[in-house]
Amino acid sequence: MRLIDKTKEFLNKEKGEIRRKFLKLILAVPFWLILASLVCIGFGIGRAVYLTDTRPDQYVAEAWQNGSDTAFRHMTVYAGGIRASGDQFPMTFVEGGKSIRLADITDMRKTLQSTALSGSEAASKNINFREDNLKGWTDCYSSTIRAQIDCIEVRDGLEVKIGSEESQIVAVGGNFRAFHPFRFLSGGFLPETPVDTYQIVINDVLAWKFYRSYDVTGNRLIINGKMFTIIGVVEEKNTKVAELAGEQEYRAFIYFGAMESLFSNESGSTGSGSTGGDDEYGDPGYSTGIRDGYVDYAVQCYEAMLPELVKGVAITDFKNAIPNYSVLNPQVYVVNNTGRFRVNRVFDTVFPLGESFKERLGYEFPYWETAAQMTEERLFYDYVIAGLGIILLLIGCVMIGLKFRAGKAVSPEELDDSTPDDLIEKEEKELILKA
Repeated sequence: MRLIDKTKEFLNKEKGEIRRKFLKLILAVPFWLILASLVCIGFGIGRAVYLTDTRPDQYVAEAWQNGSDTAFRHMTVYAGGIRASGDQFPMTFVEGGKSIRLADITDMRKTLQSTALSGSEAASKNINFREDNLKGWTDCYSSTIRAQIDCIEVRDGLEVKIGSEESQIVAVGGNFRAFHPFRFLSGGFLPETPVDTYQIVINDVLAWKFYRSYDVTGNRLIINGKMFTIIGVVEEKNTKVAELAGEQEYRAFIYFGAMESLFSNESGSTGSGSTGGDDEYGDPGYSTGIRDGYVDYAVQCYEAMLPELVKGVAITDFKNAIPNYSVLNPQVYVVNNTGRFRVNRVFDTVFPLGESFKERLGYEFPYWETAAQMTEERLFYDYVIAGLGIILLLIGCVMIGLKFRAGKAVSPEELDDSTPDDLIEKEEKELILKA
């Protein structure tokens, strides 16, 4: 009997000890909640800052404002077109509001210039004019193709091909560098006003492939039989998003006019254009930009930096300048780049689920827009994690507040003087009070 009593006493003591430790763990929950919340907030915000820092092209409006009282808004429109045969042929114009051509760029500039001037006359002291662009705003346009680039070297007075790579070609016009802040490893970018139409800028990936060096300005490359002179090497971003978006591909930048001269004969001879009939959009009555051997190339991307004296006006002005644009049937994809990565904008992009995906179907986005869209997706998860951390932090703080409000926390002396059963009863009462 004595052994049984001893055993029961031991078991009761152990049971009480386990219950006491369990209650102490529960009382320590606020600490763990706060610790978990800080981890979530730090991870979410840290990753968000890192992701947004890798996309400076989405913050050029802030750089343009540069202390001025006038705000600026970066707007972009992506349009479609028809390629004769794959992405090795330039995109040609399609009527019906789905495409933008160079003639449309001229009309858009006139419209946007008139709105910028009306705003500058109303508040001329606020508009931050630049010496090389007295309009008070700027723009650029571009299209992408793929082509083989041949690298040549002069040996003993003879030109010898030392390498060849299929690369992405970005044909640009306007002030492209203002919207895409590159880091140059050598040289510079194509001047806004062409000095030589057959100048070319290549990325570091292509430069290293051909020359194992970045100091390659003055060397020459050949595209479709035309010789180009390298005037600069730009560094591509080396991140996971950049890699998935294709920024680490071989790439070169040329003038839009150079693309016209390079590919007009090939595009015109394909016979893919027609003056009617069905096209790849599935709608009758559209016609391509190839007529009688003349190629009307489509602009894939048009970007504008507009002064905004009244919030939201620049967005309306930009949409009004797009040919045949309709809110109910836009046919082109318009992006408001300024503030794109803010929490509310990211959630608006994600929700309703699948809506943005449907809007983007059918467009060929350049690599910088693909990277921006992928950044939005990742930011959504980071913001959710940070938001969860804030909620946990609030819960932890409330629990601590209730604990101190009760004012009956168990001290170390009480733990030593009280029996397990007394302590358990007291802690259970405290938990009941806190609840």
